[in-house]
Amino acid sequence: MTDVARRRHPLPSSRKLAGSVALAALSAAAILILLVLPAEYETDPTGFGQMIGLVPTDEERARALVFDPPLIPEPAEPSRPIR
Repeated sequence: MTDVARRRHPLPSSRKLAGSVALAALSAAAILILLVLPAEYETDPTGFGQMIGLVPTDEERARALVFDPPLIPEPAEPSRPIR
């Protein structure tokens, strides 16, 4: 039973827990601003989204608005029966 008591790790202090929570909140905010907003809403406050290609450029937007129907191949000529 003393082995089990020795294996337990002490809980982190309040200061360490607060630091971990603050680091997680800052990381989440950075991911939201740098990646999620540009990718999902095309709102890029930092310019990072356009730099890595998440926000389409004006040329790409214009190309996306033009509808080019797919090319449909001509039907092949019917083959003549072999006698």
